[in-house]
Amino acid sequence: MEQKEYLMKSYFQNLSSLLSIALLAASCNSSAPSESAEKTSSEKTIKQEIAYDLNDPKDKLLIFEKMQGDLSGKMTFSYSEGRVFGVRPDRPDSLNVFGKEVFRYSGCGMKIMRLLDNGNVETKSKGWLLYRDPKTDEFLSEVKNPYTGDVVEVPAFRAGIRGGIMTSEGPEVDASFTMESTAIGAPLDLVFTDMGDKMHITRHAFTKWFEKKSQTWRTEMTLDTYDVEKKYLYDKSLTHIPADYHWTSQTSWLSLLKMAGTPGHMIWTSSGGTFMSKDDLPADFIAATEEKQPDVFATPLTWDEE
Repeated sequence: MEQKEYLMKSYFQNLSSLLSIALLAASCNSSAPSESAEKTSSEKTIKQEIAYDLNDPKDKLLIFEKMQGDLSGKMTFSYSEGRVFGVRPDRPDSLNVFGKEVFRYSGCGMKIMRLLDNGNVETKSKGWLLYRDPKTDEFLSEVKNPYTGDVVEVPAFRAGIRGGIMTSEGPEVDASFTMESTAIGAPLDLVFTDMGDKMHITRHAFTKWFEKKSQTWRTEMTLDTYDVEKKYLYDKSLTHIPADYHWTSQTSWLSLLKMAGTPGHMIWTSSGGTFMSKDDLPADFIAATEEKQPDVFATPLTWDEE
């Protein structure tokens, strides 16, 4: 898969030129270097460099996994809040029908991670999702489909304890259903955009799978986006890289909406990050989780779980 890297090296070249001009001007005005010139020269010599090879699939894997958890094995909480829209391209005559916000949601994934001797990363995780009203933001057990008018159940989604291994050639997958994805069996495709003090990192994938419940093929395009302060890339020994996370997905109609065969698709989007403690999560989400999934926080993750 073609890999692109947009590194704005001219930023540092321009900075170097400006520093040279400043030092030359100072030397013309005084036989001894000025305090500001000495400071500028010192700052120039200690410029830090990224510790990872952004073209190396193994280093890409380390960055990707560190943004999602902590390789020290410490349990983390990846929390996000999102919005879900429906799009009917066959109905462009009315914008109110062409696009509608269907619901909002809050989700979290608890996980532990460890770096294996072969350079792969093993993860143990469990996740859940709570639906929310797009107007009141209250947590829901049912929602009115704005396209059909039908009220449907939206039970709190809960994924069981899962384990997986991520490699520089994609995840090792052992699925109980038929699926394929551009993220499987191919080098991890991260795109880096240098933004001065920050690095903008994206990854995309196209996936399809056969859903037994609806007996239909489901398709999805996903785009994962991470914004990282570049200083966290200067030290390769760090086991976690703090990042602002954004996710966008274009997918088929959610099965529970009962709109199979209807032209169109859904757009999911969310924003979040990784936290080191349950107490860092929003208080209303903790309360709703303990009401709807009372045991989710009480059961810790361990490596000896099946």
